[in-house]
Amino acid sequence: MSEAGSLVDELRALEREARDAITGTSDSAALEQVRVAFLGRREGRVSRILRQLGGLSPEARPAVGAEANRVKQVLRGALEERERRFARERADTGTPARDLTLPGRDRWRGARHPVTLVVDEICDIFARLGFTRARGPEAETEWYNFVALNTPLDHPAADEQDTLYLKGGGLLRSHTSPVQIRILERYRPPVRILAPGPAYRRDTWDATHAPAFFQIEGLAVDEGITFVDFKATLSEFARRFWGPGTRVRFRPGYFPFTEPSAEVDVKRRVVGADGSVEETAWLEVMGAGMVDPAVLENVGIDPERYSGWAFGMGPARIAMLKYGISDIRMLYENDIRFLSQFA
Repeated sequence: MSEAGSLVDELRALEREARDAITGTSDSAALEQVRVAFLGRREGRVSRILRQLGGLSPEARPAVGAEANRVKQVLRGALEERERRFARERADTGTPARDLTLPGRDRWRGARHPVTLVVDEICDIFARLGFTRARGPEAETEWYNFVALNTPLDHPAADEQDTLYLKGGGLLRSHTSPVQIRILERYRPPVRILAPGPAYRRDTWDATHAPAFFQIEGLAVDEGITFVDFKATLSEFARRFWGPGTRVRFRPGYFPFTEPSAEVDVKRRVVGADGSVEETAWLEVMGAGMVDPAVLENVGIDPERYSGWAFGMGPARIAMLKYGISDIRMLYENDIRFLSQFA
């Protein structure tokens, strides 16, 4: 038998073997292995035979080359037909085809918003101190938002440049303090509540201000409550939230619904990557004070018998301090790259 005849017979035997192998595959992965074994460019069995053409005589090469091309075409057709069958089976069973050429992607994990994390942590601390979470409507009246809180309607805070008034009457609450009034109208002391929720003001949209923001209001009213209770409770909260080494400072302030009033500052201890400990500058975290007797009278509570204290803080700004966020607008942009850091 000539050299050409021997290679032609080998190609025909290889064709039969490859067709049997293709028929015996059970999925696309096995089919790909058969394709590489027989038609692979480097180590495929057909390619190995074609590399022998250089040793044949010029007269023998055309017959072997033609037979090799025919076998390759037959096997490619058989491979494509088998792959189409697998695709039909996947479609019938509802299993989507996988494109293995796509780059891998990590599964995105959802996370709670940093402001939500701060609100939940603050509420948890005050819950252990005996406070209950309370809610109130976001659309309020002037009575609950201003008058009952000892804020006359000619006060600058009630001006249209600061408050968002609604068509037909009412307004969007500019703080969560109206919840205090509604709770004290409904329940007699002792009262200890925490009122987190959204508030609205005509603020400029910039790195530190937003027209819609979260606020947390706290209130404690009972017999015999003094300024000492007020300072001790808020100092304990600050140390639980910011860390045991936190220092707390109370500066005189002014709010229409508290007297005396105070701005509460904290100085935190920050541990560096090398283990060194440094103190931050003083940071204002809330406004607070003893409940003004006029507020208690407005809800029918005897200020000679009862007293209390209240505070208000912005969890968005506290989140900025806690997590090192420089621009408050990042909390509202819903950028997954930013939010996924809190997962």
